[in-house]
Amino acid sequence: MLGLLTFSSCNNSPTKKVKKVETNKTIDSTHFCLEDSITISFLSKASYKKAIATCRLTLLDDQFILKGHGYMGPTRILENYYSREAHEKNNIPIKIVLWGTKDEEHIIRVWYKKEKKQWLPITAIKDHKSTQY
Repeated sequence: MLGLLTFSSCNNSPTKKVKKVETNKTIDSTHFCLEDSITISFLSKASYKKAIATCRLTLLDDQFILKGHGYMGPTRILENYYSREAHEKNNIPIKIVLWGTKDEEHIIRVWYKKEKKQWLPITAIKDHKSTQY
């Protein structure tokens, strides 16, 4: 009986309208990854800065100079973009970043070139995580 009285007294209280305030919240991608955005189509177009802002959780984030390196392993794909002569004569900075996919079965490798002080994608490929070169 006491519970019924308490319940009915709460229902009789006047209702107040609450104004909803919108805030601009930024997602800290250090602890959160928009995994649905980590796709070949997104990463092959997004700059490094934009890709990292979407997901900082990388498997590898490395930079090297493509000079005198032979095209071995996964870097063989770069021979489609740089001739042997070009990379032997020039210091070409390259960044390679690996992301795990949402299904946890694949890895997306993205190679970036430095252009006008920003890293732009050269190409992106998706491999099964067990792929060996």
